[in-house]
Amino acid sequence: MAMPARQRGFTLIELLIAIAVFVVMAAMAYGGLSSVISTRETVTAALDRSKTLQMAVWRMRNDLEQIVNRPIRDSFGDSEPALYGSPDIGLQFTRNGWRNPLGDIRSNLQRVAYRIDEDNNLVRVHWRVLDRAQDSAPVESVLLEDVSNLEWRFLDSDREWQDRWPANSSIGAATSALQTPAGTIAASYDPPLAIELRVTTPTWGDLRLLFMVPGAEK
Repeated sequence: MAMPARQRGFTLIELLIAIAVFVVMAAMAYGGLSSVISTRETVTAALDRSKTLQMAVWRMRNDLEQIVNRPIRDSFGDSEPALYGSPDIGLQFTRNGWRNPLGDIRSNLQRVAYRIDEDNNLVRVHWRVLDRAQDSAPVESVLLEDVSNLEWRFLDSDREWQDRWPANSSIGAATSALQTPAGTIAASYDPPLAIELRVTTPTWGDLRLLFMVPGAEK
């Protein structure tokens, strides 16, 4: 009677070598996959930061290029110029083109301000009405985070840069000049030729943005 052929399996050493090769290949594959995921996350974060900056610049340009001559009254009934700015208060102005898709009964003009909040964020502020009452609450939205420096400059008719507007006058003097004997707001309006914004963030470093002002004499 013929004996069955003897079957030969893997030895322990061969199994250990195969396992070692598999572990090395798995480690290499994991390292490559981890690198791809990390690179993807880095690129996504960079794109998000770029999108945030682009949206902030677009929002500011859209506001500043629609400045109009419309002084307002604040919540205390005091007059404020159509546009004013200084290092301590930031920038505030009236703009046109406030969209109204729902057809609300309101003006298409909007009062807007830009300033730095207590968390060092560049904030856009707007009010739902032009001439405010004491209960008129501002609406705030953060445009850029972690801003270490913010400077506004204004180009006057002599092509000289000023750090406040109206140039060479305080806001109080500018607002009092808007008062008429009847207590209404005068239509005097002297906009700068251009407005420059210098902003510094850890992500983007020093940025310089220049905006032309409509209605200014070139």
